[in-house]
Amino acid sequence: MNLSEKQTRRPRKAYLDAKKRLLEMLHSPEFNSGDQIPAERELSHQFSISRMTVRKIIAELVEDGVLERRGNQGTWLMKTAIERPLLPVPELGISKIIELNGAVPSSQLIYFRYSQASARIAQRLHIQENDPLLMIKRLRLADGQPFCIETSYLPQERVPGLTEAMLEATGSLYKILADQYQIYGVIDEGTIQADTMNEEEQLLLCAKPECPALVYRGVIYDGARQPVEYLVSVNHPQRVAFKISGSLAGEP
Repeated sequence: MNLSEKQTRRPRKAYLDAKKRLLEMLHSPEFNSGDQIPAERELSHQFSISRMTVRKIIAELVEDGVLERRGNQGTWLMKTAIERPLLPVPELGISKIIELNGAVPSSQLIYFRYSQASARIAQRLHIQENDPLLMIKRLRLADGQPFCIETSYLPQERVPGLTEAMLEATGSLYKILADQYQIYGVIDEGTIQADTMNEEEQLLLCAKPECPALVYRGVIYDGARQPVEYLVSVNHPQRVAFKISGSLAGEP
C-alpha cells in the first residue's frame, strides 16, 4: 500500500470510528427518544474531531432518521412516533393505542386467507396440527406512516363465517370478535425481542436493508384461558417504543 492510499483510508476509518462512538453515546441510558443532543462544538471537543466532521456525521444521521434538526434550536433525537404498552391490552386494540398517541390510525390488508395450522402454531393455539386456521396480515400506519406489520392466527372453529369484507367494514378484529362471537381477549402472554427484518418487511415499513425490528410474539386468551389469537407484530424500532407502566409490589 502506498502513502497516498494510507492517507485516503485513514480519514475514512477515523470518521467511521467517530460516528460509531457518537451512536453509542446516543443509545446509552443517558439519552431517550426526543432528547436534544450536545452542540457541535461540545461533540467536537468530546470526540477530538473537527466540527466539520461532526456536522457531516449529524447530517448522515438526520438523513437516516436517527436525528432531526429544529431550525436554530439545535439537533434532537427523533421522537418515537408510537408508544405501545409493554403488556398489550387486547380490549384497546392497536387503533385506539394510535389515537391515544395523538395520531390517525389506518391499515392496509396484506392478506386474509384460510390455511392449516402448522405443528408450532397448533401448539400455541391448543388445536391439532392441520386444523383449519385463519391468517390475517395487516400493515399498520399512524398519520400515513407505516410502523408495524401484524399477523394474526385464529382457530377457524372460533370464528366461523368471518370474512374479509367484515374486517374491512369494521376495521377492528377485536370488535368483530366481541360483537359477532362474544369473544373477549383478556389475558396476554408473549415476548419482545430484537430481530432483523426480511426484504418484505423492509419494503412495507420503508426501512433500510438489515434494519432491526422489535418483534412481539404472543398468545391472547379469553376469560376461560382458551387461546383466541396468536399474534406476531414486527415493529419499526425508530417509530415504536414499548412503554412500561404499573406499580411495584412491596416496600421500597
